[in-house]
Amino acid sequence: MAIENNQSRSGQNNASGDDRALFEKKMQTDVLRFFQSTNIAKELVTVKVIANGKSAAFPVVGNASANYHEVGVELDGTKIKATEREITIDKVLEAHAYVPDIDEAMVHYDANSAYNESIGRALGKKYDQDLFRMIAKAAFIEDATDATAAGLLDFDDDIYTTITSFATAGDEIKGDKVYAKIVEMITQWVEKDIVGEPVIVLQPASYYALLNNPSQTGMTWANDEASQSGKVPMVLGKRVLTSPHIPQADDSANTAVLSKYRADFTNLVGLMFSKEAVGALELMSLQLRSDYVPTRLSTLIVGKMLVGFGILNHSAAMALKKV
Repeated sequence: MAIENNQSRSGQNNASGDDRALFEKKMQTDVLRFFQSTNIAKELVTVKVIANGKSAAFPVVGNASANYHEVGVELDGTKIKATEREITIDKVLEAHAYVPDIDEAMVHYDANSAYNESIGRALGKKYDQDLFRMIAKAAFIEDATDATAAGLLDFDDDIYTTITSFATAGDEIKGDKVYAKIVEMITQWVEKDIVGEPVIVLQPASYYALLNNPSQTGMTWANDEASQSGKVPMVLGKRVLTSPHIPQADDSANTAVLSKYRADFTNLVGLMFSKEAVGALELMSLQLRSDYVPTRLSTLIVGKMLVGFGILNHSAAMALKKV
């Protein structure tokens, strides 16, 4: 028997088959973990998974009306309007790295683990950035003209919200001013009877200003448990999160961004939205593959996804801007 057939390969399952099978599974777990630690937006929107196809339609149903019934009067029916929102799958979202044999042999740390972290974080960041861009585009719709420009079908039952803006430059980093504007947004949400339970996501500077806000909390940083934890508990019962992935640049002509996600996001400070605002369509969830490339004397590690984002209910998204 040839000696090479007696080699113990720790990557094989039950000493047979692909000698990297078990390695890939561990790497898949690592990449998914780092993706989830970087990405916060996915769990905050409506996610639909499809087995095949290039797009999916999401139904949008209008408002029914309720009336008191008179005895003996026949129910003649009422029209409930409906429309749909279509979300298309984007190009393959990928992040990859070549790991040369010589590097694996010479480095004093686990090279694959470092590359797995980098790939997972890159995919999570890009997913977040484009999803927040789409949420912001939904929040920028203030009337029927904006809705048509965004490619949405006309719908008489649409509700429109207005963008909330700070009055003075620099207010976005003053905790009491941030708090007041959040209250203003929540008030508009409730008064217009918008569906869903909203969450607020702020840029880091405004988020930490909200924490460092003795005039509202009545406490200093030394004895304020919220400030010590570094997390805003809630504002008027609404979750408050922070992300550096909220867009702030003018991406309207940015060719590095897919055309469907382009807009001018200048001065955007934060977003308030519910799951009903935007949908994420997944044809291929996060997958990882590693292959040895002998012509490069390297291992190619590729993380990839097939997803697409689109507006569902624009009224369920509101924007906060600075001046």
